[in-house]
Amino acid sequence: MPARTRRISFLAAGDGPRLAGILHLPDGPTPCPAAVVCHPHPLMGGTMDSAVVVAVCGGLAVRGWATLRFDFRGAGRSEGTFDGGHGEMDDVAGALDFLASQAEVDAHRLAVIGYSFGAGVALHQAARDERAQWLAGIALVQEHYEDPFLNEEPRPKLFVAGEHDPWAPAELLRTYVSRLRPPAALRIVAGTDHLFAGREGELAEIVGEWLRDANAQTRA
Repeated sequence: MPARTRRISFLAAGDGPRLAGILHLPDGPTPCPAAVVCHPHPLMGGTMDSAVVVAVCGGLAVRGWATLRFDFRGAGRSEGTFDGGHGEMDDVAGALDFLASQAEVDAHRLAVIGYSFGAGVALHQAARDERAQWLAGIALVQEHYEDPFLNEEPRPKLFVAGEHDPWAPAELLRTYVSRLRPPAALRIVAGTDHLFAGREGELAEIVGEWLRDANAQTRA
């Protein structure tokens, strides 16, 4: 299912800066489910053009999902300045506002997905934003594992990490996920690390299949 893409801009929540993004719309039935996909650390070169982010958006598009990838404040073409993950939560809220307002999108079937820094920001925002039905964290770094913010979260959750990721150690992540309230799924990608270099397509398949199944269960 091919996707149409267009460059867009929107305001972060709370009178935040104007952010640049790319909206992917599948050529298929509408309104369709949709996901906000958040990029890795801006101070380490992360933008919405991250290979992982682009692959996840493309993989969801072929499954009939709309996606919105965007640059956090101060990154890429977005206005504003880096805020250490705090103001960036408002960026995610603004992205959900924009996505939910699109005629092609089913505002009752929204997911939030983040990679590395973006996973921490996306999941923290989703924890306080009931619009997101599904939560996915790719390479969520271990600094978040002692934070109880998701411990009692009842919505479906997916966590993915590379087998050799030093920032999201597989066994520590496994322990973290095991203490979360179900449903919480974990996928470890063998033979790769934090970057998933050359494995982006496999990663996109994991996320896409999980969302397909989670969406089907919700609608059953």
